[in-house]
Amino acid sequence: MNFLDHRVSEIKAARPSAQNLTELTSLSCYELTPDGRVELLAALEKHLSWLTSHINQVTYLISLDQPGAQSAGAFEGYGASGGAITSDLNDQEREEIAAALRISPNSAQHRIDTANLLVHHLPETTRALAEGSISTAHANAIARESAPLIYGGADKSVIAKIEAKALSSAEFSTPNQIAVAIRKAVAQASPQDFEEKFISAREERRVICYPERDGMSTISALLTAPDARLIMRSLEKRIAESKDLSKSADQRRADAFVELLTGEEASHEGGEKSTPKKSAMTINVIVDLPTLLGLADNPAELSGYGAIPASLARELANSYPWRRFITDPISGELLECGREKYQPPQALTEFINARDKTCRFPGCRRAAELSDIDHAIPWDDGGQTNPANLGALCRRHHRLKTHGGWKIISNPDGSCTWTSPYGREYFVPVRLIHDVA
Repeated sequence: MNFLDHRVSEIKAARPSAQNLTELTSLSCYELTPDGRVELLAALEKHLSWLTSHINQVTYLISLDQPGAQSAGAFEGYGASGGAITSDLNDQEREEIAAALRISPNSAQHRIDTANLLVHHLPETTRALAEGSISTAHANAIARESAPLIYGGADKSVIAKIEAKALSSAEFSTPNQIAVAIRKAVAQASPQDFEEKFISAREERRVICYPERDGMSTISALLTAPDARLIMRSLEKRIAESKDLSKSADQRRADAFVELLTGEEASHEGGEKSTPKKSAMTINVIVDLPTLLGLADNPAELSGYGAIPASLARELANSYPWRRFITDPISGELLECGREKYQPPQALTEFINARDKTCRFPGCRRAAELSDIDHAIPWDDGGQTNPANLGALCRRHHRLKTHGGWKIISNPDGSCTWTSPYGREYFVPVRLIHDVA
């Protein structure tokens, strides 16, 4: 680390300020080491968060300054679903911001909505953004996913609790992971509302086909999350069994989709038709015992997706075999995965899939069931085939570990620490069985 690298690290550790931002932008990127450039990127991102917090505050004040704005803010006329409904209340400020920034009125309205949510209802998120401890994307995800509770008139203490939980996990989570976790927290805060929304949404399931250019068409299906997961798992299973490596993964997935639904090979190739293999697919749904017995309506979790309503979890429990998970009642750490259904090593594989939920690389949400089971310490180097040394890695990050210079230290509880080729360390905490990955 040279002098400039050290200076960048000092600025990154300090509170964002105009003086520090000026110094960062005046540095020569070419005089930094590769690790120093990564540190500079992180420092600039921290200051971008700081700037965004100021932009949000000014936007919020503009929404109050315009003629016709009411003291209650810009929240009347918005739906309990959290989706903004354009109303006369925001007409003037929306058009003013759109004209000044040369953006569309819809984009201006989105900025007003986000600023109002953050400044008026999510003060801790706004403070974290100003300090640079979360990114703009994290703050926007928290605002967007908290909106249904805020617009629905939820108690402020409930909103504050969800906000605090989201901020506490932001250090180790991507914006998408934060969004999924908040959706589960919102569902837990209002399970009856979650059930009603699911019942309504389920009625909208459909399959649509519309033509594309060059003799192609797109098929789009809106399904319940478990049905969609089963279909995608079936497709991944089929392409994993395919020996034809001349096709891309997307091409094999598309061909497997045709074979799965029609029982015949995709029509783009000649030759004999083959009979598709049948295979039993597994998805993990985590539900507490009182909910399973109908004594409570706590949202369950579909691994690789997130929260699902209690009624759907019970429906799945009535239709598919069960498997027991035993967890620590205090920490939520997975201790044992029942072996009534499979014999080792399949039981060990299922334990790892249930414990890790997704690929263990920082920020990756590839489902564990669709990933490889990797030895942190390679087998050839004396690594053991046990839970402490095993973990789920998607194929891309598995190759990155094996051939890309990334190193991993695995802990018995499933947490791990990655070290990049630059020597930077990234900690991935344990994924508790009831938490969303």
